Amino acid sequence: MTLREVIAQAEQRAQLLSQKHGELQYVVATSKGWSCSDLLLRLDQPAETGTQAFVEHAAQQLADGYPAEYLTGYAAFCDIVVRVREGVLVPRPETENLVQMAGDFIIEQDRPSPIALDLCSGSGAIALALAARLPQVAVVGLELDAVSVSCSRESALDVGLSERVRFIQGNVLAAWSLALADFRSRTDVIVSNPPYVREQRLLPAHESSPLEPVRALYGGVSGMVFYRRIIAQARDWLRPGGLLLLEIDDGMERGILDLCERYGLQGGRWLPDLRGLPRYAEARRAE
Repeated sequence: MTLREVIAQAEQRAQLLSQKHGELQYVVATSKGWSCSDLLLRLDQPAETGTQAFVEHAAQQLADGYPAEYLTGYAAFCDIVVRVREGVLVPRPETENLVQMAGDFIIEQDRPSPIALDLCSGSGAIALALAARLPQVAVVGLELDAVSVSCSRESALDVGLSERVRFIQGNVLAAWSLALADFRSRTDVIVSNPPYVREQRLLPAHESSPLEPVRALYGGVSGMVFYRRIIAQARDWLRPGGLLLLEIDDGMERGILDLCERYGLQGGRWLPDLRGLPRYAEARRAE
């Protein structure tokens, strides 16, 4: 059988949805160390021994809800690749805009040796992508989940950024004084994509990717648990003129901007995603 026939047969047997066919091809290519172009060139060649069993198993896992990134062990984000495995939330494309906005701010400020904090850093994608874009920046990620911290540190070594990017295991909802004491009033940018799915949206969010960790999604009944803590402490960790940058869910923007004002941050505003819905919020510490 050709590789094309093996893949088609696996898709049929697993009853794999058509929108996941590309994911199966990606998993097959990655397992061989091929690019997508390499795969296309080999589709009509005879499949190697053992390929059929692997492809059928991968197709069934995808049909059962495994993200393709869990099967390959890696996720592409901005211009880097980070490690992921079960228990680690796969970084989303819309989160890449946080890296762009944080990077633009740092470039605009043009300060020597800027510092960024990535709170609820998860896979470490934001921290690593920001450091990869800007060789002058040092980044610290704070994350409670041990598996995510382990993946982040491995990724930092993979991409040669372990000297400038550090990941600390700690609870964002607790006091930051111990974990982040060295950065009080010195941070140029605090960036965070915290768990923000509110209770009424949790079930459909979980059903869309059932094997990803619920704890990385759920932000409490209102979705605001992490935002309250981050915004309440942000002013003490930002330098004068420093920026707080958040990914948010639509419908939360007013509450988040009210919190920013309450805790002494200025210039609060929300920004839309490609659909025009509120997806990001920012505010600054006064100069």
